Amino acid sequence: KRDDFMQIKENFTIGFIGLGLIGGSIAKAIRRVYPNYQIIGYDTDDSALQTAIEDHILNLAVPSVDENFSVCDYIFLCAPVSYNLEYLRILKPILKDGCILTDVGSVKGPIHQAVKELSMENRFIGGHPMVGSEKAGYSHCTDRLIENAYYFITPTGQVPEEKVTDFSQFIEELGAMTIL
Repeated sequence: KRDDFMQIKENFTIGFIGLGLIGGSIAKAIRRVYPNYQIIGYDTDDSALQTAIEDHILNLAVPSVDENFSVCDYIFLCAPVSYNLEYLRILKPILKDGCILTDVGSVKGPIHQAVKELSMENRFIGGHPMVGSEKAGYSHCTDRLIENAYYFITPTGQVPEEKVTDFSQFIEELGAMTIL
């Protein structure tokens, strides 16, 4: 099952907006499980970006949320909710067909409302990994943070079922237990 999934997704690019504890940990898990994937990252903390490049987690660190994200198949919004709402507006005109947006926030109402207002419901699969730490930031992330953790998946009603299945399987490959 995993080999089929990896073969289908061989040339896959994932974007991260926010490389704190959760975003950085998911990026590290992706690098461990899918070493050939391309990972693009943005964070307001330049040292986090530099360290992620030095750790060989990111293939490309970018100074802003811009057209560099237009090649992504998945984009993880891992910044505070209020920032993620603004990033949605920036991303909307540059996303390639079929790109799935997801987030990792515990609050879903505002982001689902923004997705609806922006007519992006066919590409948004919300997510919330039930993980955390008393420590924050990229320097504390680990490739095993989401392993054996519950990961809630909250797609809109307009995302094709196949995309939801693929995304859920992807998260499970990283070691989490998805709950739809």
